[in-house]
Amino acid sequence: MNNHFGNLFLLSYRGFKQFKSSSLVASFSIAIAGGLFLSTLKVKEGAENSFTHSSGGFNAVLGARGSSLQLVLNSIFHLEASPGNLDWEEYEFIKSTRGVSEAYPIAVGDNYMGYRLVGTLSELFLEHEWKIGNKYKIEKGRIFSDSAKEALVGKFVASKLGLKIGDKFHPYHGLTFRESSKHDDIYVVVGILEATGTPADKVIWVPIKGIQHMEGHAQEYLNSVSAVLLNLKGIREPMDLYSKYNRRSNEATLVWPINKTIADFFKRLTWFEKILQWVAYMIGLMSCMLVLAILQNSINERKREFAILRCLGASRSFLVQVVMSQSIIISMLGGLGSLIIYFTTSSLSSYYIREETGVLLEPFHIDITYVFVFLSIILLGLISAILPSFSVYRVDINKNLQHAS
Repeated sequence: MNNHFGNLFLLSYRGFKQFKSSSLVASFSIAIAGGLFLSTLKVKEGAENSFTHSSGGFNAVLGARGSSLQLVLNSIFHLEASPGNLDWEEYEFIKSTRGVSEAYPIAVGDNYMGYRLVGTLSELFLEHEWKIGNKYKIEKGRIFSDSAKEALVGKFVASKLGLKIGDKFHPYHGLTFRESSKHDDIYVVVGILEATGTPADKVIWVPIKGIQHMEGHAQEYLNSVSAVLLNLKGIREPMDLYSKYNRRSNEATLVWPINKTIADFFKRLTWFEKILQWVAYMIGLMSCMLVLAILQNSINERKREFAILRCLGASRSFLVQVVMSQSIIISMLGGLGSLIIYFTTSSLSSYYIREETGVLLEPFHIDITYVFVFLSIILLGLISAILPSFSVYRVDINKNLQHAS
């Protein structure tokens, strides 16, 4: 039995080695197809799951009239520009409204070295749970005082800029860094947040009064907020609020629930995902045709060798196994390559998303999908070997030996 498998492997490997360059090209093509398919499937899935769970523990947000997606991206993920401002009285009103369990105002419009300053109240870091059962923790220092020019720095920002307790900095106007837009105000770092894997890590948190009264800001900033982060409870009261702001008012937009807006955003990307998957299918199909051609050429070149093996007692089924095994070698290399390409793509995507949003992805979460894709690649390789297997099964011993002589 061991001798059988040993001979089978040696003969299969000889065929692979005989067409080494083309076999490796086929394996690489399979790897690209499998890696692309896995990447479009798993990276999008991982990103959607991570973004859905990165809303900072809030299920609603109130902002100026405009796009719901823009409001969420601005107030939750700190990506887009603010759609506008709300009066402070609007925050006071909704905070005391029935059905609202939490309400925290935020104000944006400034940055330091490209990282956003977000003004809010210190109670956000004392009372709010950014994830069920998890309040914000201070890694070093303390929370800012609401009446002082102090900053609580997200872990990601602190690591990138090398900020530490006691450091001082000038904010810059706008959401992008420009040397010419420096404010006269000076802030001191009093605390560094423990990492959360959410957009909060990529923000410099300051008292909301600091943003409102920042030197150089227009008078309208003095009594306004960019948005109000909310937690709504129940069903009837949130629906009444939703109707009040979105259907009977032109002054504000209430996004509730936030997760639905995030899910709708990822649904908009489905068309792009489908295109990439079809590209993967086409590459996979061409790879199968290439494997078929390689195996057929290998058989044509080795007909005399196969005829001699038949004379020495090798069965037709053994020769078929040789062809199938050669296909499996090509497919296995392609399958392993597809996993390498996926993990590389996934790691790069995770790094980029973390850099841009502060959201932490978990690309190496193992599940049955990887096994399914790998086995599917092996199966496609075996299917590609069916026609060449018929050819080797019909090898004419006399004809091929006579032709060789």
